[in-house]
Amino acid sequence: MSFINKLSRGIKGAAQALKADEYEINGTKIQCVHCGNHHFELGEAQLNTAGLTFLNLDWANESASILACKKCSHIMWFAKSAKRVI
Repeated sequence: MSFINKLSRGIKGAAQALKADEYEINGTKIQCVHCGNHHFELGEAQLNTAGLTFLNLDWANESASILACKKCSHIMWFAKSAKRVI
């Protein structure tokens, strides 16, 4: 493999790595509503309900995807799972 081919593959890999923190939900790319950034930290949180907590069944509650903007730290909650854009 020539140097040019290796360099090209390396640049493509670096570009993919930069997009590794971009997410979409239902085919729509997520953008921060505060600053317009597209780069996020992904987290997950449990949506506890009083009834299931009273019965000690917190594990049965649903979860939400949480995306925290890497630029301004605005946090957005989503009921559906966020998928990484590749």
